[in-house]
Amino acid sequence: MSIAQLLPAVVALSHADKFQLVQFVLAQLAQEDGVPLPPPTTAPFDPRSFFGVAHQSRQVIDEYLANTREGWL
Repeated sequence: MSIAQLLPAVVALSHADKFQLVQFVLAQLAQEDGVPLPPPTTAPFDPRSFFGVAHQSRQVIDEYLANTREGWL
């Protein structure tokens, strides 16, 4: 399958599906290049969880960020 055949299908994907596609492609490239990947998080990234973030309190956002960073260090 060529990129010209693939692009119309990618354009039709939702934003969340496009993020998942990017994650998959990056993981595959890293694996092919022998780059070690961090262990998967408990929940995959879901951009829909950020919808309306501007309307949440700073404390809620800070708590979310603190909880997601625990596995990074």
